[in-house]
Amino acid sequence: MQIASNFFMAVLIFLIQPTFLVGLIIAIGTSYQRIKTERSNHRVAIYKAFYEVKNYLLLGLVTGLIGSLLSIGIGFPITLDWIIVYQVVTILLMIVGYRFVHPLFAFSLTTLVLIGGAMVGTQDTFNFLPAGWYRPLTQMQWVNTSLITNVLFITVFLLAMTLVTLSKHATKQLSPRFLNTKRGKKIARYQIKPFWVVPLLLIIPGESFGAFFDWWPVFAIGNQTYSFFWLPILMGFRFTVQSQMPKAATELIVKDLAVLTVVAGLTAIGSIWTSYSGFAGLILLIVGGAVVLYRHRQREKKWTFLFGPSDSGIKVIGVRPDTPAEKMELTVGDTLVSCNDHPLATEEDFHQALSSNSVYCRLKVKGPDGELRLTETALYADSPHEIGLVLLHN
Repeated sequence: MQIASNFFMAVLIFLIQPTFLVGLIIAIGTSYQRIKTERSNHRVAIYKAFYEVKNYLLLGLVTGLIGSLLSIGIGFPITLDWIIVYQVVTILLMIVGYRFVHPLFAFSLTTLVLIGGAMVGTQDTFNFLPAGWYRPLTQMQWVNTSLITNVLFITVFLLAMTLVTLSKHATKQLSPRFLNTKRGKKIARYQIKPFWVVPLLLIIPGESFGAFFDWWPVFAIGNQTYSFFWLPILMGFRFTVQSQMPKAATELIVKDLAVLTVVAGLTAIGSIWTSYSGFAGLILLIVGGAVVLYRHRQREKKWTFLFGPSDSGIKVIGVRPDTPAEKMELTVGDTLVSCNDHPLATEEDFHQALSSNSVYCRLKVKGPDGELRLTETALYADSPHEIGLVLLHN
C-alpha cells in the first residue's frame, strides 16, 4: 500500500511540473486553433479528435521507458540545479516556438547556462534563502566534465528516438493552410509540428527531494547517496512544407538529423577523455540543429509550389481518416482528373460527378510523380459530400 501511495505521489509531482503543464496547455491550444482553422477554411474539421493532446501524452512513453532503464542501468547522474535550469530554459524557448524546445537545443543551452552560473556564483550566494529551502549550486562538485558527458549521451539517445518518431508520425495528420502567391494564386502549405513529452527517470546525486519528503526513494553507492526524479522532457520539431511532398521533406530532415546524431555521439564519447570534446558537442548540437532547419528552408525555396491549382483536374490537399477517400488510398498532392468518367476542373464538377452515382465512385488520379492510376470504391450509405476529401478550391 505504501509503495502504491509513493508511486502516486511521484506521478502527481511529475504532472504538476511547469514544463509538463505548459506543454499540455500548448497542445490543447494548438488543437483548438487547428480545428477552428480547418472549419473556417474547409467548412469541416479534417481531424475532429484532439490528436495533438493524444500525441503529446503518448508518443514519448516508449522513449521514456527505454531512456529511464538506460539512465538507471548505466548511471547518468543529473543535478537538481540542472533540472531547475532546464525547466526555465524550456519555458523561455516555448515563447519562440516548437522548433527550439527539442533537447538538442534545450539540453545544450541548459548545460552551458549552468556551467556559466557555477563559474560566477557559489553556494554562499543564496544564503539569504530561509533554512529548509532548496539552495542552488549545492551540487557544484557535480557540475563538471561528467555532467556534460551525461547530458550529451542522453541528448544523443533522445535525438535517435526522434528520428523514429518523425519517420512514423510526423506526416500522419496533415492540416492544410492557405497562402496567396504574388500572382494571386491560392496554394496550400502544411505546418508539420510534432510535439510530445518524454517521462524520463533520472538519477540525482544527494538526497535532494528526500530531504523534503521522507518517502522519496534514496539509495547509496559507497559514500555517495542518490535519489530518483521523474522529469518531463518536451520534444518539439516544427517545419513548413509547401514545395515538397511532406513525406519526402521529412525523410530529408531525418537524414540530416541522423548525421548530427552520429557526430554528436562521437563528441559524447570523446568527452569521456577531454572536456573540449564535451563543449564542442554542446555547441555542435545547437548549431547543427539550426543548420538542419536552415537546409530545409533552402530546399523549400528552390522548388516550385507543389500544392497549387492544377491545369487539368483538382488538387487533393487533405484526406479525412476513416472515409472512402482513405480506402481509395488517395493522398495529399494527388490530382483528380475525372470522376465517374466526368472530367474535372472545379470542386463543383466533382460533387456533380459524385451525385451521378451516389453509391459508387470511380476516379482517375494523377500522382505527384505524374503517373495516372484508377481507383474506385463503393460509397454505401455515405453521402457523396462525405467522401472525405479536402480539395483546393479557387
